[in-house]
Amino acid sequence: MHSPNEQVTLDRRPASKPLRCRAQGQFAEWLASCDGSLAVTAYTSGKLALVSSFEGRIRYRTRHFPRAMGIACDGNRFALATRDRILQFRRAEPSGKRRSDGLFVPDHEYQTGKLDTHELAFGRRGLYFANTRFNCIARVSTTKKFICCWRPPFVKEMIRQDRCHLNGIGLEDGRPAMATAFCATGHQGGWREQNRYTSGVLIDVKNNQVVSQGLCMPHSPRLYKGKWWLCNSGNGTLEVFDPKTGRCQEVCSLPGFTRGLCFVGNYALVGLSKVRRKHLLDAPPVRERHPKLLAGLALVDLHAGRHVGTLEFVQGGREVFDVLFLKRIRRPNVVLPKEKKVELF
Repeated sequence: MHSPNEQVTLDRRPASKPLRCRAQGQFAEWLASCDGSLAVTAYTSGKLALVSSFEGRIRYRTRHFPRAMGIACDGNRFALATRDRILQFRRAEPSGKRRSDGLFVPDHEYQTGKLDTHELAFGRRGLYFANTRFNCIARVSTTKKFICCWRPPFVKEMIRQDRCHLNGIGLEDGRPAMATAFCATGHQGGWREQNRYTSGVLIDVKNNQVVSQGLCMPHSPRLYKGKWWLCNSGNGTLEVFDPKTGRCQEVCSLPGFTRGLCFVGNYALVGLSKVRRKHLLDAPPVRERHPKLLAGLALVDLHAGRHVGTLEFVQGGREVFDVLFLKRIRRPNVVLPKEKKVELF
């Protein structure tokens, strides 16, 4: 179900093993039918994977970026968070004999420094991101490292210390509206001291208050069809927020640490990661529910609340951070900064 992939490196570090994927269930057929493709980041192996499906076969290529994490796309703009910068690309006319219908070329590099940037989102005032090191939602800037737009009410000062592990942002009408964090603490090392399996929070940015508690290392708040969805990551679940009760209700249990979320029609794509045992980000709850964990993407039927397909990373990627659907782009490509030659599908 897969073809050989292309791997290009951005820096001089030795590349990890090439990515190898295996499609199961309805995944390949569904992707071939939905007039689009996928962008996926696997951050510990530093990969951006571009995935398509033709005639029942998965095709993909990878680009190597150090610590590839959040991704965002807004029409002709594509952005990617890396270790110490945020890269922005613009869609361009492809060249060569074999044409890509979604070629993104370098447009701008925002030198953020090591902010531990997590999720990205294009909004009314530019490109927003989860500035985890400074516990805030920020915007990119051409004159400074970042512009702080909002920080949680329990973080009283702007300081370079990850105190609550704010990681996920969701926009509504182009403005930050929801955020996820591992805990609601504002002192140094707070998120490392708390019980990370029960202290996670969903925060209403507009009203500046915590609206749901008791989550397990949550990520990826997304507004879709009038509801807020998120990954209750350490439990390995996709959940939906009920504003009446302040609780998040399980929609589907999945065999992995859930992180990265997007929607296409009546389906959700959820990133799956294997956990690192006895590590700060170990997740015993999902390990207890699913003895065998997968890395890759899960396709979830929202009507049935059922896992109906998987793109499994069988080599070259153990932890997915983000997933993005590229609408009406069947053959995506990203040109690396300073790259001189590009192979197209």
